[in-house]
Amino acid sequence: MHYESLKSISCPKCKKKLSFSDTPSSTGEIEEGTLVCEKRHTWTVHEGIPSLVHPPVTSEDAKWIAEYDEMAENYDELVKQYDDWLGVDMMKEREGFTQFIPIEGPTRILDVSIGTAANFMALANVYKGQMGRFTLHGVDLSRGMLKVADRKSREKGISTSLMHANVLNLPYPKNSFDVVVHSGGINTFSDIPQALSEMLRVVKSGGFVIVTDEGLSPQVRNTERGKDILKANSLFGATPPLEHIPEKAKDLEVSHIINGTFYQMVFRK
Repeated sequence: MHYESLKSISCPKCKKKLSFSDTPSSTGEIEEGTLVCEKRHTWTVHEGIPSLVHPPVTSEDAKWIAEYDEMAENYDELVKQYDDWLGVDMMKEREGFTQFIPIEGPTRILDVSIGTAANFMALANVYKGQMGRFTLHGVDLSRGMLKVADRKSREKGISTSLMHANVLNLPYPKNSFDVVVHSGGINTFSDIPQALSEMLRVVKSGGFVIVTDEGLSPQVRNTERGKDILKANSLFGATPPLEHIPEKAKDLEVSHIINGTFYQMVFRK
């Protein structure tokens, strides 16, 4: 992480500012060390990624994290199988979230459950030569995924601040981001209402929260194709968790994308 990133994050226990207990390198990068807040809560930085997980993950979430850690290095290749199976170009489909990004000016974006940073790779495909106006942050509970995201971002020349943190308690002050995006994962979260509430908390007034995950549209669900998809992967049986949308959310729009196989919920603060 870069020393300047400290200005953007807060202690997940008390929401106070964090500082680095040592002197950063001459480049401003913090590879190893300890972060401490005004109330003396401490958090480790390992391989350039702070661990700001609080509260501890549930046993249910730990199961999913272990699976993602194991598949991290091969995850992008596994996702490519969706291209043929669903008849889509998944990377091209990911570019769809960029329609909610301001067309000009500095823009702060948070990717919740960033995985291998595929959304930011898609962003770079759309905004070639303009990436300097974006301040990019990503959180995930899988250290394996974060390592891949970090490597891919560096190879692509994208500056991304990555945090090992829990979506149920994001380590950022309220009103921090213009756009918060989450792709693929909320169906398995142990506390969906809290996750959505946190996404809304950290987005700025008027900013967008974009949430997508597996979930067949009603039209596809009852077709032979839909039945085959459900037989192969039961997660596609999920429906948009509309009952968990925060009360303060505004302008909710729900649609199905990726040939009717994923749902998308978009709302604003």
